[in-house]
Amino acid sequence: MKSLATAQKPAASDNTIRTWVESLGDGVIPKKYRKDVMKSLERASIEEVPYFSYGIMALILFVLAIGIDIFLMTTKIFANANIIIMILASIVMIPIIFIVLLLIATLLYKLYLEAKIYHKVRKMEEAFPEFLSEFALNLKSGQNLDEALENSTEKEFGYLTQEIQRVCKKIRLGMGVETAIKEFTDSFDSDVINETFDLIVTSWKKGTSTSQLVDRVYENLKVIRYLKEKVVASVTSYRIFLSVVTIIIAPAMFALSYYLIDLVRSITGKITDVSTSVVLPIPINAVRVNDAHFLLFSTLALLLISICTAMIISIIKTGSVKDGYKQVIFFAGGSVIAHQGFLFLFKYFFSIFKVS
Repeated sequence: MKSLATAQKPAASDNTIRTWVESLGDGVIPKKYRKDVMKSLERASIEEVPYFSYGIMALILFVLAIGIDIFLMTTKIFANANIIIMILASIVMIPIIFIVLLLIATLLYKLYLEAKIYHKVRKMEEAFPEFLSEFALNLKSGQNLDEALENSTEKEFGYLTQEIQRVCKKIRLGMGVETAIKEFTDSFDSDVINETFDLIVTSWKKGTSTSQLVDRVYENLKVIRYLKEKVVASVTSYRIFLSVVTIIIAPAMFALSYYLIDLVRSITGKITDVSTSVVLPIPINAVRVNDAHFLLFSTLALLLISICTAMIISIIKTGSVKDGYKQVIFFAGGSVIAHQGFLFLFKYFFSIFKVS
């Protein structure tokens, strides 16, 4: 019995800590924006609010704020300040730094949710033609609009199945068909889905043949998808060229420039040594380029090139910049790694041929 009691104490302690962290995460969200947060999480298919993760992030940001404050206290700004002034400054600065970090983290999290929602909408649009085909078959069999919607989710259409099931659940709970569909279409920024359901609801209200309308929309979407694939295939050569420039040519040029600067520095150094005893018609000064600064400039330039390339390829491939966030990681990582590889290769090349 004693061992069982001692085993239950850590579990109870863990639950207490988790509850405290979750309450901290709950307190981080302002009451004014709670509904917006809940709606964004629902749109992103996140079923439960991650209060625990919010609490952990708040603790990390608070520790980071303390670390930044300690760093600032060691700078020249507070070099001549006494301990009382430093304590008072820390009391003021830590909350300010924490709020700034919290706002930055909130912005990044919002961008993450928007990217997740955008990805979800694209997946829904990909499955939408097949859903319309199934929906048209159900309408032709004599089913009502709500019945046809519910029976169309028997096949797996990914995120679209979840959203249509949510619409059907609202209809079963007493919400009007038009209102439930309107709430669904207003939640997502998709012209294809919104306009199609607007046509379906209008046709259903007027009593016309909705199944024929759905069939025509389905055929049009198939044609649009085919043409889109043809366009993407026709510009594949441009995508390959941009990828080669970003991952191979640009890193190689920056790496070569780094060693060429070192070569020019050594040559001008020898010339300036000679010019102390010989008068030259043209004044030659030593090259004053900091190696660390040039490497930092090269890395930042490669990251900027990677972002631009990802945006251009995303526009070529999907017609939107938002799909390029995954490619930014690929191009940025690839270009930086390639740059380090070329630095090593050129260092080996210059050392073999004793170019210095």
